[in-house]
Amino acid sequence: MKPKCVVALGLPDDIIERLATRYDVAAWTGSDAMSQQQLSDALAGAESLLCALSTPVTATIIDQATELKVISTISVGVDHIDMPAATRRGIPVGHTPGVLIDSTADLAVALMLASTRRIAEADQWVREGQWTQGWQSDLLLGTDISQATVGLVGLGPIGEAVAKRLKGFGCKLIGWNRTSRVIEDVEPMALDQVFEQADVVSLHTALTKETRHIASRERLALMRTGATLINTGRGLLVDEQALIDELGSGRLRAGLDVFREEPLPAHHPFLAMKNVLLLPHVGSATLSTRSAMLHRALENLNAGMSDLPLAWCANPEIYHGESKV
Repeated sequence: MKPKCVVALGLPDDIIERLATRYDVAAWTGSDAMSQQQLSDALAGAESLLCALSTPVTATIIDQATELKVISTISVGVDHIDMPAATRRGIPVGHTPGVLIDSTADLAVALMLASTRRIAEADQWVREGQWTQGWQSDLLLGTDISQATVGLVGLGPIGEAVAKRLKGFGCKLIGWNRTSRVIEDVEPMALDQVFEQADVVSLHTALTKETRHIASRERLALMRTGATLINTGRGLLVDEQALIDELGSGRLRAGLDVFREEPLPAHHPFLAMKNVLLLPHVGSATLSTRSAMLHRALENLNAGMSDLPLAWCANPEIYHGESKV
């Protein structure tokens, strides 16, 4: 009998067929994310779980899945998984770091340009038939990135990749990192100073207890009038209600790829605002990057099912025995 593998997201048929050669696959085919009850029911007797950010894997889910040997997520972040619970059980959690740096950095810069030059507003202006005059001196005025100060919150691989791209624009770069890190042409500053001095603040730090709401109400209030906040990291890096208030006043602009709740709920205040650009969490959405992520996730899954160490493990301490029960 083949071991059972739960696939908690929609994947192409050829991937499911490939998995089915090795496992008894229980694949989710719904258009919405699996509910907690559906996931719990599917994991009965399962030895592996392939998931993504849309599937919270709670301590309750992990404790109920008594046969589970490995969790593999098609993501870099693992904040949707209760890592202490998985580690207590000795369950390795695979993730996919290192393959989405360039695509996410590209998107962050694209959001900066689109937000500061009001690209979405201009497109909508044309589509709605409002372009009834010729050239107008004051129409949809934006900000030149080349003349801006850009603040990078988080100078890890993605933050560094963004900095490299921005050097070509000639803008001034300032930055903050949780630990001391020197990036060429990026002036290190205290976190509050980055928010206070930048025309564009871009968030690239990991989501932890310490960085939750790092873009707090107080720091957003420090930002210059007319400044722009970019977030391609995690929604909870931002105090969303505080940002809604700042955007509602017209004082700030924003370009967001991630949100506190995903998908963004109907009637969310952001949807009625023209000074915020909204994307559906597509930072890694290129064919080559998503293919590489899936490849690593499958490699992690197969290793765990073969009782081998995962090549990309988010809790590698389990291999030394400290966390096993």
